[in-house]
Amino acid sequence: MKEILTQLLFAALTICAPLATAYVRKVAAAINASTAEKVKNETIQRICREITDAVANAVAAMNQTYVNDLKKTGSFDKAAQAKALNGAISAAIKSLSSDALDYIKEISGDDTVGYLTTRIQAQIDHNKTAKAAQQ
Repeated sequence: MKEILTQLLFAALTICAPLATAYVRKVAAAINASTAEKVKNETIQRICREITDAVANAVAAMNQTYVNDLKKTGSFDKAAQAKALNGAISAAIKSLSSDALDYIKEISGDDTVGYLTTRIQAQIDHNKTAKAAQQ
């Protein structure tokens, strides 16, 4: 009787061990994929915050050092606007990490300047709306 139980146990282990191993591998792969996705999402969130901060800081700096003075004297024309935009783009690019610049290139089809131009114009509009709401 003991020999039969031993053979049944051996047979059960022979069948169950590969199934259990396959299940453990699937669970491990799922955990690994979930962790990788979480890390990727956290990295993207960090990069997006970095881009947002860089754009906001570039617009604020350009206003502080260039735009506000020209507006006071009434000489903020189209040429001055273009110069301010180019200055803000340059400042934003200088303050971004290589990861952020690579991300921008990836999502914009290698058009970093176009992407930052859009973001800077949106930030300027946001600042104007916020200023108008305060008054």
